[in-house]
Amino acid sequence: MMMLYVVHGNTYYDGCGYIENIFGIYTKKDTAEATKDLIIKELYEKEIARGQMTIVEDISDIEVEILEIDADEIVNIELGGYCE
Repeated sequence: MMMLYVVHGNTYYDGCGYIENIFGIYTKKDTAEATKDLIIKELYEKEIARGQMTIVEDISDIEVEILEIDADEIVNIELGGYCE
C-alpha cells in the first residue's frame, strides 16, 4: 500500500480564527518534510513583515504538520478550522 504525506497547516494569524490549508501531497516523506520546512519559513517571514498586525512572535508559532494517509483508502480526517 502506498503512503501519502499531506503537508497542511494554519495560515490565519490575525487573532481569533483558524484557516487550514493544504500545501502539498507527496509520496516521499523527505519531500514532505522539506516542503513543511519551506512553508514554515515563508509563513513566518510573511507574518513578521506585517509587524504588529500578527500574533506570531516566534517561528514556533507557525503551525504546519504532515499527515500520513494510505492511498486509495476512504478517510474522514478533520484538518482543522475555527467556527463559532
